[in-house]
Amino acid sequence: MRFSRANWLELGLELLREHGADALTIERLTAAAGKTRGSFYHHFADRDVFLSDLMAHWRRQALEERAAQLPCDGTPDGLRAFLREEPFRMDHRFERVLRQLAVAEPVVRRGLDEVDRARVEGLALLIATIRPEVDDPRSEAFVQYAVAVGSQWLIDDPADPRLPGIRQAAYRLFGLGHS
Repeated sequence: MRFSRANWLELGLELLREHGADALTIERLTAAAGKTRGSFYHHFADRDVFLSDLMAHWRRQALEERAAQLPCDGTPDGLRAFLREEPFRMDHRFERVLRQLAVAEPVVRRGLDEVDRARVEGLALLIATIRPEVDDPRSEAFVQYAVAVGSQWLIDDPADPRLPGIRQAAYRLFGLGHS
């Protein structure tokens, strides 16, 4: 069976998610795929190209596929419900590993920065829609996103008993309660 470029990228995301940044060596990738280095190099000129393509692949998942999950009706209540749940739909473990990899890999850092900026901009648009009283939706979005990213580092267990209280505090803080 031929191993496609998309197969390599999905494998890269899986290895990163399951084994961390150290799993993204060409040796580990080829061993996990059961393919040769030649197969890898058929699709990618080098590891940096692979990482760049991996980030573009993840970007599509993180942004475009998530945007497709926005409520179709676009009502303030629907958008609030989306914003209440979206931070908890993110794969926190994967995003932590990705941020760790970004420290050592400039191509990953650039891709992550691009996703972070796009998420903040999208969040700002939603905030402007549901909370017209907010004078600076971008700053509000930045703070809200920073809280979501920070919580990825502070709360490792999705069953953490503090989560319901933390959620309620965030809803109040960011005006995401039911109207």
